[in-house]
Amino acid sequence: MKYIFILGQSPDLAKQEILSILANDSEKIITISQNFILAESDKSSDQLIKILGGTIKIALLVDNLKDLGELDAGKWESYLTKQLSEEKKNHFGFSIYNGSAKEYQKISQVALQLKRKLKDKYRVRFVTSKREELSSVIVAKNDLLGNELIIIKHLDENNTEYLLGLTQSVQDFEAYGKRDFDRPGRDSKSGMLPPKLAQMMLNLAGPNRKLNLLDPFCGSGTILQEALLMDYQTIYGSDREEKAIADSRTNIDWLRKNFPTKSRVEIEKINVKNLNEHFKDKKIGLIVTEPFMGDARFVVKQSRIEDLYKLKADLQELYSESFHQFKKILTKNAKVVFVFPIFNIRGEKLYTLNKKTLTDIGFTIIKPDIKSGNLSPDGNIIYNRPGQRVEREISVWQNK
Repeated sequence: MKYIFILGQSPDLAKQEILSILANDSEKIITISQNFILAESDKSSDQLIKILGGTIKIALLVDNLKDLGELDAGKWESYLTKQLSEEKKNHFGFSIYNGSAKEYQKISQVALQLKRKLKDKYRVRFVTSKREELSSVIVAKNDLLGNELIIIKHLDENNTEYLLGLTQSVQDFEAYGKRDFDRPGRDSKSGMLPPKLAQMMLNLAGPNRKLNLLDPFCGSGTILQEALLMDYQTIYGSDREEKAIADSRTNIDWLRKNFPTKSRVEIEKINVKNLNEHFKDKKIGLIVTEPFMGDARFVVKQSRIEDLYKLKADLQELYSESFHQFKKILTKNAKVVFVFPIFNIRGEKLYTLNKKTLTDIGFTIIKPDIKSGNLSPDGNIIYNRPGQRVEREISVWQNK
């Protein structure tokens, strides 16, 4: 089936995530654009939306138009006929991506014509919002699955086309919110990795869930919990802080009570400098981690980028020691997904990744497949939010 993947707030990361998960068959990728991907998959949309942290909607491709004027009430009705019921009130709506305000108004008029046409036989409500795109929340709460028409204006080789799809699945915002804000072990001072980002980082390593996974800076256990839900068979977590270990264990216990999980998790207090003593015989096939990135309160107080030079040097030493340890415990060709902080003070950025150091240790950087003007100087994806002092450079490495 051909699906339209509507990407969330971090489109570069969401694109790479999809490419990594569908990597077994490159022919499945049809179109990669700024805010969507068109691809083929044998999986159901429900399966895919659970896997992908960066995709907010998945629609089934139903048509391809050269001119938006081809979409009239009759054609729109032909898409929706199988979804309508004479027994209950039917909701329908649409989202237009990359379109103009004039095109949105034009489609709205067609929608009103469709509503009048359908009212002869059905009870109907046309769902709208203040934006040109309906949010996942609106789609879910108004029972619009199968009845939201996705319209994407796409410029392809100087030709404009309109991709039409019917939304089949939307991201489970309630489950993500529960895993983020309801977990009992929280540390607001050191910060907590968002579950969506942890899921995307895990997916960057590819679809293989049979690897022994380690997070050596487990913190509150976000990567561990997402790995559990993704059915990694054996999961290890470690950290040098007692509070982090306690929080991780508490959160994993909470997760097991609230979400179905079956994988094995071991969490121990271990300094990253001593990983080899504990994991040399564990056959670790994958490391996914966000390391210590400095005291956020200290970073926020600084007014000059020069004030962060010593912190950068200290972190680079820590990261070098970490990769030396990774080299000793990883299987051949194993991957490492690692976050390097980027400090941003008034638009001036200080990068902490030293690629040569890690290459000398014996790792090869795997650059993203996507093309983007927003990548780091080393070609990695940057994850950030407006106004953030600490951005994330997400890198993927392979053990030689």
